[in-house]
Amino acid sequence: MNASHAVSSAHAPDRAVSALRKSILTAVALVGAVYAPLAACAAGGDELWEVSTQMNIPGMPAGMGGMKQQVCQDKDPRKQGPQGQDLENCKVTDVKESGTRLTISMTCPQGRAVIERTFNAARTEYKGTMKMTTRDGDMTMNMSGRKIGACDAQQARRQQEANVAALTAQGERAQADAMAAVKKSQDHQIQECARAAETMDMSKLGVYSQCKQQPQLCKGLSRDEGGKRVATACNASQAEFCRRYQTQEGFLKARGDERAAQMCGLSAQKVRVSLCPGAAQSESLDFLARFCPAEAKPLAQKHCAGRNYTSAQGGKYASFCMTYLANRDLEESDSERKEQAAARKPDSAQGREPEKKSPASEGISKGLDKLKGLFGR
Repeated sequence: MNASHAVSSAHAPDRAVSALRKSILTAVALVGAVYAPLAACAAGGDELWEVSTQMNIPGMPAGMGGMKQQVCQDKDPRKQGPQGQDLENCKVTDVKESGTRLTISMTCPQGRAVIERTFNAARTEYKGTMKMTTRDGDMTMNMSGRKIGACDAQQARRQQEANVAALTAQGERAQADAMAAVKKSQDHQIQECARAAETMDMSKLGVYSQCKQQPQLCKGLSRDEGGKRVATACNASQAEFCRRYQTQEGFLKARGDERAAQMCGLSAQKVRVSLCPGAAQSESLDFLARFCPAEAKPLAQKHCAGRNYTSAQGGKYASFCMTYLANRDLEESDSERKEQAAARKPDSAQGREPEKKSPASEGISKGLDKLKGLFGR
């Protein structure tokens, strides 16, 4: 799987899981609404039950989401409708009771739910199911319960609503913190992209340096408003980077990076050649010394040897001369190298072992060779 496909397709399962998770939370909330959960139980005319639940969802491990809790059930099934935040639009549409069997049907914005329970003769235990059908999928929750005492359902519901409100506020704070962290990360990426154009460091563009080669990759990053904001800013910075790469200053800062040229659909060699005449005309010494050996040679002959060079040491041409000599290999063609190699006959060709030179003398020798080559001697 390539990167662009991974980005575009990786979010589809996330959305499906998110939707299914919402349905699961709704199902759990419905159970909690029908049987108001208790943190503490006060004596009353209603029934306290210990309820065990397990959820079965197609394509997921059976029995997931198992939990056990104490719940307070109103004696009148018609008063067992959904209560609390996020469930106020759910409605009990039908209640049927026949012998030891009780069926409660509900509708919610997320879908329809049917709760069925079968009691023992003493109505102290039951087994049942809740089946929920939503546009995101179907699920079944198996339930069992046993009566363990008395409680006050109204008080329990008030406590539940307070707990739900607290959890909702906590969730909203967590969501706000997460959104702030995402925005901070996006702002940082925008700043890095802007710095890429300023410093001519393409690595600061991050994934946006690959947009021309892999357009689907960047398209996947623009799936929401925040992503679009980052993509717009970074694509503009990438375009500015490529514009500056074709200038003397930008090319010099980028050190003629071939990867940067490829990102921009350019050739570093062609850009360099196109900029050298202008650099010679404006006498841009740093650019000439690094990238234009042919154009720099006349200046080097004039300022980098003899009395002129000795008297000008520390002047404007000092750095130029050092850089030019260090980079002169750019000027030498293959034929020149062959001619120089042929001119320097090794001692072994005359029947003598070659004399070993120290690293220091070897460096001096190479420097002299460059100076001789510079003036055609």
